[in-house]
Amino acid sequence: MNYLVIDLEMCKVPKNYRGKNYKYASEIIQVVAVLLDEEYNEIGTLCQYVHPEFGILDYFITNLTGIEKGQIKNAPKLKDALIHMADWLGEREYKVFAWSKSDYWQLDHEIKSKKLNDEKLDELRKPGRWVDYQERFGKKYNFEQAVGLQEALMLCDIEPDGRMHDGLDDAWNTARLIEKLEKNPNYKLIYRERQEQEDSQPLKVRLGELFEGLNLQLG
Repeated sequence: MNYLVIDLEMCKVPKNYRGKNYKYASEIIQVVAVLLDEEYNEIGTLCQYVHPEFGILDYFITNLTGIEKGQIKNAPKLKDALIHMADWLGEREYKVFAWSKSDYWQLDHEIKSKKLNDEKLDELRKPGRWVDYQERFGKKYNFEQAVGLQEALMLCDIEPDGRMHDGLDDAWNTARLIEKLEKNPNYKLIYRERQEQEDSQPLKVRLGELFEGLNLQLG
C-alpha cells in the first residue's frame, strides 16, 4: 500500500460567474501530491497547475499561495491534470491523506459539476480511499477543535519548510508530519510531554513558606 498526500489550492469564483452548472465559490488551480511508500518514506512528488474554467485569480489568492496568472493561463484543465496524476501513480494500491475534508469535497464537487467522466477519476474520489489526517490527529490527541497544519507541525517539533498555503510546501510538510506520527505511534506532543513532566514533579513547599508575609494575630 502506498500513501498519496494531496494538497489543492483554489481561486475564487465570483457570484456572477456561478450558474446551474457550477455553483461553488472556489475552483482548483493547483494539484500537488507527495507519494509515500508502505513505510511512509517519500518516493515521488507531483505538482501541477490547473486552468480554471469559471474562477479568477485575484491579488488575495496570489499573495496567499504565490500562484501567478501566467502559471495557470496555459495550464491543463482539471480532468487532464487528474488523469496525469492517475497515470503517474500507475498500478499502485494507494490511500489518500489530506489535511481536512475540504480538499475531498472540492474535488468531488468539481468532478460532478464539470461532468468529468473517467474510471480513473471515479477511483480517485472513492470516499473510502481518503483519510482526513486532521481528524485523525485530533482524535489521537483528544483535541476538541480542529488543529491547523502549522500548529500541528509545531506540536510535533517539526520546523515547516517553505511557506504556508504554497501547495507543494503544504503537501510536503503534511507528509513529514504523517511520516513522523505513523513511524512513532506513541509519540507525545511537545507541550503535553512537558506538562506531564511538570505534573510528575513533587510539590516541595516548606510550611514556613506558606505563612511567609502573613500578619497573623492570635486573640
